[in-house]
Amino acid sequence: MRKTVSFLYPYLILLLLVSGGCVTSSVPSGPRAVLATGALTENLKTYAWFQEQPVAPVAFDEGYHSSLDQHIRTAIETELNEKGFTRATNGNPDVLLAYDVSVSVPLEKDVAQNYLEGFGYSYAYMAGYRYGYLHNRLPGYRAVDLYKSGTLIIDLIDPSSKELIWRGWTEGAISNFKANYKTVHKEVEAVLAPVRGR
Repeated sequence: MRKTVSFLYPYLILLLLVSGGCVTSSVPSGPRAVLATGALTENLKTYAWFQEQPVAPVAFDEGYHSSLDQHIRTAIETELNEKGFTRATNGNPDVLLAYDVSVSVPLEKDVAQNYLEGFGYSYAYMAGYRYGYLHNRLPGYRAVDLYKSGTLIIDLIDPSSKELIWRGWTEGAISNFKANYKTVHKEVEAVLAPVRGR
């Protein structure tokens, strides 16, 4: 009997190791960010939105509310202002801003002909705020539809090259698409924490 039990120990350990690797969590991960090769945020001081208005009429799907767009935009501007950034008034900003909140897209909507050029899969798609900018210098770039639903993504774009120079995100942060300003601001603050202004 003792021989049989000791014979099973290696298999038991292997079973524990394999099953431990299969555990997943629905808890949102903390904020993360990636900076494009050679990019510096310390030299930036003025900003503008990549797109002030949607390229298409706003069409919110069920469960989404237009106040989320305003909450996110206001929170981003507030955080950047606190870091010493100012909104560009001369039409020549140091950086352009964009954001997305990733959502699950039903299969019937996940077809190319449903999207205008530059559109992606996100809450921002519902509002018409998806953009077409480059991401060649950003290591580990992921398209918006590859993030967990509810992920808040904030992008900083070089205005001259239209190249993504910084992306910050927090997965699953906006699970309630009717979130109040306080909730949204807390998530935006966490995502933008690594950004340094002048």
